Amino acid sequence: MDLAITLLLSFLSVWVWNEIFLRFARRLGALSQGIPNQRRWDSRKKPIIGGIGLYGLALGLAAWRPEGLEISRAFLAGATISFMTGLADDAFVSVPYTKLLGQLSAAAISLLLGAPSLEIEGYPLLSIGLTLFWYVAVMNAFNMMDNMDGIAGTLAAVILFSSFWLIPQNKTLYVGLAVGILAFLARNWYPSHLYMGDNGSQFLGFTLAYWGTQVWEARNMTPAWLNLLSLVAIFSLFAGDTFWVILSRLSRGNSPLQGGTDHLTHRLAQRGWPIQRIAVVLGAIQMLLVLSPLFLMNDKQSVWGNIGLIFVLGTLIGLVHAPYMGISLRLFRVRQAV
Repeated sequence: MDLAITLLLSFLSVWVWNEIFLRFARRLGALSQGIPNQRRWDSRKKPIIGGIGLYGLALGLAAWRPEGLEISRAFLAGATISFMTGLADDAFVSVPYTKLLGQLSAAAISLLLGAPSLEIEGYPLLSIGLTLFWYVAVMNAFNMMDNMDGIAGTLAAVILFSSFWLIPQNKTLYVGLAVGILAFLARNWYPSHLYMGDNGSQFLGFTLAYWGTQVWEARNMTPAWLNLLSLVAIFSLFAGDTFWVILSRLSRGNSPLQGGTDHLTHRLAQRGWPIQRIAVVLGAIQMLLVLSPLFLMNDKQSVWGNIGLIFVLGTLIGLVHAPYMGISLRLFRVRQAV
């Protein structure tokens, strides 16, 4: 009953916050840039306040501390730095290296305050380096996936709901945030009335990275690469899209840090898929991915199933990108010849 009340209040708090802030966002100027050919498929100006309610929900849960919930200082410190980094980017459109500094700071402060790491026994420096890379990779991959109505929120909600079977403790925080994301999606589903904003994508990206370290700690498989493979399987949709987007941009002679409408979601929309279908299909794929460690990582013989899953998904994402990459590469060669 306590969990049900917590989840109901989590939904209502984010819903009420968004409804109130939508009334004032335009007056306060809290709008997206509305610049074509950037991260979002829809270039119209809309409020970018979706992440504020989710961060406020995390603070509210930490202050309330319903039964069975303990939110560590490590999580709160890193989440706050991540949220403020995204908020600054929304307000001032900071350069990518400033955002990278904020991401590294959030990860480092969390580790110093006792956050779990991707520990490789006997290699402490390698463990720290791998953990810092993990935070930066997940935060950037999630940020890049926030490019179309309903996509990032759907994937984050599916991952956090999987806490029921992947994390033995502190489920309430993640499930509460997942329910809060559902309230956000009520306004972010196509056609959306608001965006998550970098304040939301950085906060949720940090949350997912922190969640991943707790999955690593809970599963505690030996050797360590089995743990890493399990996490890669869960996040392979993000990783695959990021990999192929970087490759696609390099083939065009562009910086990988430059935004564009060249993600998996964009490719599917260009092929005529309705935006709602893209969100539902990717959400279903993400559900299979978070279930995969249960069925594929029970023993060492089944590890090849997870490897096959990652390979198949990466290949499928690559096939979606391939025709566009071929065109881009030919144009790049023509420019070089001229």
